[in-house]
Amino acid sequence: MGEPVAVDQRDQDERRHLNQGFGAALNNAFEIAVVPFVFAVLGWLVDQLLGTGWVFAAVLGTIGLAGTFVKLYYRYSHQMLQLEESGPWHRTSKATR
Repeated sequence: MGEPVAVDQRDQDERRHLNQGFGAALNNAFEIAVVPFVFAVLGWLVDQLLGTGWVFAAVLGTIGLAGTFVKLYYRYSHQMLQLEESGPWHRTSKATR
């Protein structure tokens, strides 16, 4: 049998980064699907107790969906700001004239 092929560090880093991206995407998809559903179910329970039809289910489901997208937007904005500040083009001090 042949010896195992050594994978260099760069390939491992790229694979790790790709897997982290897949994990983050799965996490975001889960949040988008589950949070509004949970809010809608809680609203449905309130509707059942108060006899108000689907009012609370619709309102809470919409609030859950909007809140999830707001959270994802701010998380994305924060990550992009961090990447922008860590880039080689970011100036940490004022340029002298």
